[in-house]
Amino acid sequence: MKKAGKLKLQRHKQKLQKQKQPLQKQIEYSSESEESTNEWADMLDDEEQKYILTRLAKQPQLLSNVPEEEESNKQGKKRKRSRVKVQNQERDSGAETDMEEKYEQEQADKPVKKLRPLLPIKTKEGIVQRAEEMELSDTGSNDKDEELQLEESGDEQEHQESGDEVDPESDSGLDPGEEEGRVVTTVELLAERRNRLQHEKLRIGALCSSLLESPEKKLKNLYPILYLMEDKLKDGSLNLLSVRKLATVSAAEVFSDILPEYRIRHQDYSDIKLKKDTLALYKFEKELLEFYKRYLVRVEKAANLLRKKKGDNRKLDPPTTSLALLSLRSMCSLLEAKPNFNFSTNIAQSVVPFLDSPIPEARSLVTECCCNVFKEDRKGEITLDIVRLINQLVKRRGERLQPTALDCLLSLKIADVQLDAETDIKMKKKQDEKHKKRIVNLSKKEKKRAKKLKEVERELLETEAKENETARLKQLTEVTRLAFHIYFRLLKTAPRSKLLIAVLQGLAKFTHVINLEYYSDLVAILTQLVRDELVDARSRLLCVRTVLAMLSGAGDALNIDPHHFHDHLYASALTVHAASNDSENRLVLEAISAICGRARRVSASVLLAFSKRLGTLAIQQQHHAALAALTLLHQLVQQSKSVSSLLDTEEIVGSGRFDPFAKSPEHCAAHAATLYELSALSRHYHPTTVKVANALLAGGPLPNELLKMSPLQIFDNYNGSQMAFKPAIPPPAAEIKRKSGSNRPHVWTQQEFKTHCLNVEENVEITLDNVT
Repeated sequence: MKKAGKLKLQRHKQKLQKQKQPLQKQIEYSSESEESTNEWADMLDDEEQKYILTRLAKQPQLLSNVPEEEESNKQGKKRKRSRVKVQNQERDSGAETDMEEKYEQEQADKPVKKLRPLLPIKTKEGIVQRAEEMELSDTGSNDKDEELQLEESGDEQEHQESGDEVDPESDSGLDPGEEEGRVVTTVELLAERRNRLQHEKLRIGALCSSLLESPEKKLKNLYPILYLMEDKLKDGSLNLLSVRKLATVSAAEVFSDILPEYRIRHQDYSDIKLKKDTLALYKFEKELLEFYKRYLVRVEKAANLLRKKKGDNRKLDPPTTSLALLSLRSMCSLLEAKPNFNFSTNIAQSVVPFLDSPIPEARSLVTECCCNVFKEDRKGEITLDIVRLINQLVKRRGERLQPTALDCLLSLKIADVQLDAETDIKMKKKQDEKHKKRIVNLSKKEKKRAKKLKEVERELLETEAKENETARLKQLTEVTRLAFHIYFRLLKTAPRSKLLIAVLQGLAKFTHVINLEYYSDLVAILTQLVRDELVDARSRLLCVRTVLAMLSGAGDALNIDPHHFHDHLYASALTVHAASNDSENRLVLEAISAICGRARRVSASVLLAFSKRLGTLAIQQQHHAALAALTLLHQLVQQSKSVSSLLDTEEIVGSGRFDPFAKSPEHCAAHAATLYELSALSRHYHPTTVKVANALLAGGPLPNELLKMSPLQIFDNYNGSQMAFKPAIPPPAAEIKRKSGSNRPHVWTQQEFKTHCLNVEENVEITLDNVT
């Protein structure tokens, strides 16, 4: 190999020599030296020189491959250069110059890459600094581009002043294919939005209709619907708010139609062989639950924008607020439609905090949803969960809670709850089990024992059936305890808060299920509230109504003197008139009707005073309240003989004089008064009121249309606040047109007066003397 010349000797020396070669110095270019020394400076303009110098300052690698003179001389003195090589170089010199120019052009066209620092990352090895390449436009063309932009802006201003339109594609200086720099007008934006919205409407409608036709096969249509609920699309662009609303509402309607009424409970069937239909149903239910969960997560995220945490002072724009309210409405509709399905408790946890929302529309949505759930719930599970969540909300917020947050509790179905029924059922079941064991141990003959065992088993089954029937009552009993726990907590901790009205309304409605041991404490608290002048008038009327409702029910067995409440009601009833609110009128009538319910335990003087007050109320209120007051008065007249004495027209012998402004109904001398208001009401504008007043004066029964209605029902049915007059006003009769020339005969309205006048004319001589 050495003789053949293939073996290269002293390779290591060549490497060492190569390593010892000095590095090429970086060529530095300065504007002063080049302007003074280079000959081409005279051949170029100032702008061209400036352009080349800036390019060389930014990209010095353009001339890095150009050899220096010393290196060229050294290379020319090499001994081993062959003539053929020299000829080839001379031959290809023209091609090399073309390639150099092409390379320089490519380098010049390439944008300069700079590094932009990013946020560091903390790893196990330490903090790692990051950077990102950033492309910038050529510096040389920036000046010209700026000049072009200034010229274009000036031209645009001139066009705008002259009233001409500017074509964005022609004036922008860009190619027509480039859309980034093109100016988009408002009309184009609105047209694009309309087209996109119409396209998404048709798409969502087609997906939902096909899904409802065959939910088992087209369940995956929910993928694009849920995707359209996102705020950003895959390409990074913002999704239209109207499209998100359409997707949210459409998905809610689809779920309300395809979700089952029962709760889905899945087990692990991996080791069990299932039928084909069973396996298909299992997969369908599993996928349906997954889609439902994803939908609820998106809706909850959108609705939670309305909930502000402590220190959050941000203000939501109207579009975001409307989307959040729509999401909240969707959750409420799903809770109403499927209260026993999966995730109903999770929906309740998301919805109930909005009872304390500062937005009235959100509060009304959740209140209406809770009321509907309480009315339609048959099992009582979701009702118990919602009441527990409200209890937690009251504990957390206290008297800062919104006044309408407890209005939904008035819709609870706890009228038939018996707090002591559970112990009776347990005792009966224990007795039946003891009887069964006794029969098994004592019976000797098998036939008799079997017969007796069957009888006992039947009794046990009946007991279990009753337990199944009372399962809901058991849960409602727990609901009742929680509700009264809420009411009593607020009465003790915040008696003067705005929540007092809701608390008193709840106590008055559910007073029949309160344990007797709490009555005395509750009456003492309400007595203090009635005497407190800082409490508003309506709240004190509610306290009176609550106590009287308690005493008319189970509290009748207690020895409680309600004279304080009678005094306050008697004095407050005089301040209620036709211009007052209907709620105050109704409160007074409810309280007086509670007194009528326990008329046997009330003194005669109190009954006479309130009967007289009912007559006064009837004459100073509107027709529906007057009808209710007269109906109550009719009941008192029938229950007590002493009240009927107010209708006597003969002279009453008694001591004292009636004082309508007395503070106590017992000392106002109502026995010396008469119901003169009935004579005025007999000429009332309302025909039914006239009938009732005449019936009272004559001592007869009420009209047939009022016999089956209570005073409060009459108050609601005859209320004209909805612009409906009951009974309907008949249309006026058509007038007969008379001729202008016809003589109208004289008509006497009273025949007695006519005969009197004729007698006077016949029997009395009338002489008229001329007076001068």
